[in-house]
Amino acid sequence: MSATLPATSYIPGHVSSDMRSILPPMIANRLTFAVRRFGEMMRTYLTEEAVMVAVESRTSSPVRIPRDPKTYQHTGIAGLYPCGEGAGYAGGIVSAALDGQNVARAVVGQS
Repeated sequence: MSATLPATSYIPGHVSSDMRSILPPMIANRLTFAVRRFGEMMRTYLTEEAVMVAVESRTSSPVRIPRDPKTYQHTGIAGLYPCGEGAGYAGGIVSAALDGQNVARAVVGQS
C-alpha cells in the first residue's frame, strides 16, 4: 500500500488500499505473484509510478444475453454469438478480448 499515488486518467479517482484486505487470499496471492513475475520479465513494468486501478469483473452490463456454454450461440437464435461487455460476459478490455477469442473459436468450429 502506498502513502502517495501518482495522478491517473481514472476519472472517479483512486485511493490506496491493500488488495489483501479486499480480495480473497487465493486471488490476492496469485495477483501478487503474477505482477512480480511480469515485472521480472518486463524490467520497466514495476515502478513507483505504477498503479493498479482495479480488478476487472463482469459488472459492466446490467443484463446478460443467454448463450449456450458449449457453442457460445444465443440459446434461441442460431448464428447469434453474444460476446463481451455489452452481452454481459466481460467487464473490461482484457476479459472482453478473452471472451472474443472463445467466441471466435466457437464460430470457426461451426464452419
